[in-house]
Amino acid sequence: MMHDAEHSRTQARTAVLSTYFVEATICVVLIVVFVFMFVHALEWSLEAGLFPRIVSGFGVASVSIYLCQLTWHRIRNSAAGARRILDIPWTKVGGDQTKLKKQAFGIVAWAVAFWLGVVLVGFHVAAPAYLFSQLIIYGEVRVWIAAVGAGLGLLLIDVVYDRLAGTTWNDPVLFDLVKALF
Repeated sequence: MMHDAEHSRTQARTAVLSTYFVEATICVVLIVVFVFMFVHALEWSLEAGLFPRIVSGFGVASVSIYLCQLTWHRIRNSAAGARRILDIPWTKVGGDQTKLKKQAFGIVAWAVAFWLGVVLVGFHVAAPAYLFSQLIIYGEVRVWIAAVGAGLGLLLIDVVYDRLAGTTWNDPVLFDLVKALF
């Protein structure tokens, strides 16, 4: 009886350690990709390279923080419980297949909705609206915090891309339709 319990604990530790090494390897690969993207984008003009530089900088920072958190939990041996997947924070590891399929469909649906929002009403409206909705639904934050986050996102778009980089944006379909009607 004692032997079975010890064997079960050993198997659980091995599974956790194996999962840790897989996730840590993915993190290291992502950091290498983000660093490569940042270095490569330095050769481009400011307007062309600004977005890849910002994304890769935030990518390195967020993956590094995640890797530190993952390592800290592994050291404290608290990694055996339910954990979040690296890039999909609302999906828990170990869910049933039906739930995972629904969540995967939700991810794709949100991506399509964001793209449609950019096409129909423009990036300046779609990005803050998307951020606001994600913070409310998946971040489970208060409405005013989500509004502040969306406002800061819009401010970032306006200052960095409109004013500093002079980015050219698409003409939203609905705005063009309203202009044509009136």
